[in-house]
Amino acid sequence: MSLDESTESLVDVAASAPLTVPPGRRALLRFGVVERLVVAQSLLPRSVQLVIVAGHGAQDAVHRTGGAVDLTLFSVDDGPPADLPCCHGGAVEPAAPGCLQLLGGALSASGLVNDPRRWWHWSYGDSPWALITGAAHARYGPVPRL
Repeated sequence: MSLDESTESLVDVAASAPLTVPPGRRALLRFGVVERLVVAQSLLPRSVQLVIVAGHGAQDAVHRTGGAVDLTLFSVDDGPPADLPCCHGGAVEPAAPGCLQLLGGALSASGLVNDPRRWWHWSYGDSPWALITGAAHARYGPVPRL
């Protein structure tokens, strides 16, 4: 897969985007990914919130470009966010079909693609995204760990 590296910088999602990152976590993503996640959030019902669990700097190689994100949905109807059936955690159980449909619909419509082996893992601009979409090249290459 060829690479046509974008000049997009990494954005600290917790500090600069209207998206939720769990307390004590840092999520760095490319600007284009953050833009798409904001669009995806706007496509969800007001009572449902995207929660960014991991971005660049996660302990695995798939997040090294800043184009991959692990996320989940939380319900915000009554007080603090209450976990929907598709929560992300250490031991991930198969998510509820309705939750996956809601999550997948918003993220796909925003231009992100899913790793079918991991419902919580989505990306834009990296090599897996280019392969899935048939793009001529990936937009994002590896970024040194900050």
